[in-house]
Amino acid sequence: MRRQIFGLIAAVLFRIVLAPGVSAQIPDAEAHIVLESGDGAAIQGALVALLDPGHRVVREGVSTTGGSASFRLPPGSYRVRVRRIGYLPFLSDTLSVPRAGKFMLRVESPRVLLETMVVPSRSKCGPIDGDEKKLGALWNEIAKALRTAQLSSQDFSGIGRAFIYHTRAGIEGRNAVSDTTFLPLGNNRPFRMRDAAVLAVEGYVVGDEHTGWTYYGPDESALLSDQFAATHCFQVVRDRKRAGHVGIEFKPVEGRPVSDVAGVLWVHESSAELSELTFRFVNAGVLDEFQPGGFTRFRRVPSGAWIVHSWALRGPVLKRVRGAYDSRLRLAGYVEDGGGVMQTQPDSPRR
Repeated sequence: MRRQIFGLIAAVLFRIVLAPGVSAQIPDAEAHIVLESGDGAAIQGALVALLDPGHRVVREGVSTTGGSASFRLPPGSYRVRVRRIGYLPFLSDTLSVPRAGKFMLRVESPRVLLETMVVPSRSKCGPIDGDEKKLGALWNEIAKALRTAQLSSQDFSGIGRAFIYHTRAGIEGRNAVSDTTFLPLGNNRPFRMRDAAVLAVEGYVVGDEHTGWTYYGPDESALLSDQFAATHCFQVVRDRKRAGHVGIEFKPVEGRPVSDVAGVLWVHESSAELSELTFRFVNAGVLDEFQPGGFTRFRRVPSGAWIVHSWALRGPVLKRVRGAYDSRLRLAGYVEDGGGVMQTQPDSPRR
């Protein structure tokens, strides 16, 4: 049986993203921005975007450990938008490009308060917007972490090594067989992902009892995609077993005809930092009875951005048993794929 596990998300270098519609033929100019907090400390791991006069994002990236972000973009007037986890967004005055020297920007914005968030009684299907105040506020914090990882996942060299494992076991863990592989990270993502548009159409579980099943977990690109928003319903939740956390639960919209995922993105309510994604596969036919699923756990790295620190995906091994009058699939055991990161550098102080 084949399995696909979702991508390792690591972040140590800054990457520039070219927004659609920006002409590559216009001579670009340099813009160097340095972020500092009210006490003068560098702000690392923040999302930094250059907005044109129409408030469209022209460039976006992640500030480095020194609080800096460098861009090449067409000459013109821009405003700098800074989004950092646990704080409301900050918008600067107008910046003219080209500009000699660095643009020093002191970022002061109120903290986000999640401890007192009351759980609404109803869910919201489709894209989350500003009108959904509680849901929108919590989703903004989750999206910051996911977007930071998405932008700065080019280089893994400062993280250390990763390991991946595959385990197959009988019922109640009997006769377990496990294989673990260690690998350097370097500049390459060690795991393949599936495009969000393909997942929306073909589903998250592919296969049957004869060929086996392939499972696709949601990565940061899928979770942030328009396709995921359009095909799921969302609700703020709490769990007594998760003291100090608040989450966004997601489920596929009613009547969705393909296999999908349902789960919760959990956030530390005191720091607004993304903690864990737990999920299960649904609409997967006979597999639903055996509840395949997985988790992804996140943590901050020295650059200030986020990585997937550990993950796992678990599915059933099924065996067809034939009786005198019928046959049925029965549980013979489980297989699990997972992995983690062995970090070589200590975490940086949180700001």
